[in-house]
Amino acid sequence: MIGIPPDEITLVDTAGPVAHYRLGTRDGSPIADDVVVADGRGPQEAAAALLGAPPAPMAATGNPDLAEALMHAGASENRHFFVMRCDVRGPGQMTGIDPRFRLAPLPETDDPAQWRGILPGWRAAFPPEHPDHFPGDDAEAITFHLTLMDGTTMGPLHRASTLLVDQSGTAIGGIMVNVRLEESRWGGPWIADIWRDPSLRGTGIGRMLVSHARTLLAEDSFPGLMLAVTAGNDARRSYEAMGFEVVHESWILDLAPPWAGDGFVTQGG
Repeated sequence: MIGIPPDEITLVDTAGPVAHYRLGTRDGSPIADDVVVADGRGPQEAAAALLGAPPAPMAATGNPDLAEALMHAGASENRHFFVMRCDVRGPGQMTGIDPRFRLAPLPETDDPAQWRGILPGWRAAFPPEHPDHFPGDDAEAITFHLTLMDGTTMGPLHRASTLLVDQSGTAIGGIMVNVRLEESRWGGPWIADIWRDPSLRGTGIGRMLVSHARTLLAEDSFPGLMLAVTAGNDARRSYEAMGFEVVHESWILDLAPPWAGDGFVTQGG
């Protein structure tokens, strides 16, 4: 039998349990998280249940068969990604910051003038063809970063969060590390955002930012650091070179079918 944590919800039909999930939030929107197929049931049955009475606009699962069944039944893929983790005290560390660069604080205000020198390099790091391209305008981009800074999206911002600037004071990269407070395998520090000006590829800026974060996290007695990298993002190879390992694969799917089913109800675990 699948062990059902007390905060999980069970989706049932007339034949009994069909799927289990945790109702959570992602980017401010409800999500049926960590969906698993109930014992004795198939992914097609679970997909029909989820789409017949969507418990949330989105669902996340680490089951590739369920993800495939949901997409075949009408759901659309929002994101396919890999969770990676490293020991902050393990191999892959660097010491110090290249003297050509220095650390600088992130703006804490929504004043566009404070972000004007940061957003161009950040946007350049995620062009339209990039799997993590941000389609919103500058105001939406600032809001995205402010929700990371105030902890709304992923928990409190850690002091490892910083900009990296060149000798002229231009921001050439940055990292935002948040600490998820949930008591689960996903709790703890996460790299919520990291970027560097693409013209500086090969200069080790990303490694410097990650190394700096790992050093401070180790000082604060955190054992590990996690991140999520989208499938198809070449950065995965760089993270592997820094000591990160894949610990989970997941799909986020937009449910929102154009029909309304019936016959499915939810009950507490």
